[in-house]
Amino acid sequence: MGRFNLDNDEKKIVKAVIHSDEKRQKRQQAGKKTPFDTKATAAIEKAKKDLDLGEVTEEVREIIIQKIYKSLLYNTPWELSGETYCCRSLFYEYRKQFCYLVAQNLGIIRQQAGKKAPPGSRRRKG
Repeated sequence: MGRFNLDNDEKKIVKAVIHSDEKRQKRQQAGKKTPFDTKATAAIEKAKKDLDLGEVTEEVREIIIQKIYKSLLYNTPWELSGETYCCRSLFYEYRKQFCYLVAQNLGIIRQQAGKKAPPGSRRRKG
């Protein structure tokens, strides 16, 4: 598993986007979505799809992803997340990767040259 480092500002932006996800979903249901709402929702969904959890069943994958998402949405630590099907350090490594993928999908960061792209992502030039 590679390193998925974000600086403090990037982390704050990603967490704010995830924290506001429920509000964004309500606006979309009311037909009041903005272009940013669409982009943010797509970035989160793509990160969920592209998150590399190794070889786990689809059921376990969905549980881990939901625990990671809710951990970020409600600022809940691993200890209060219930059964996560992975140890604490691995959970936070997955969470870090998830945030990195959201940032990448939002265009906040670009794939660095020479690093292997996470599964499902595209390499950007520039």
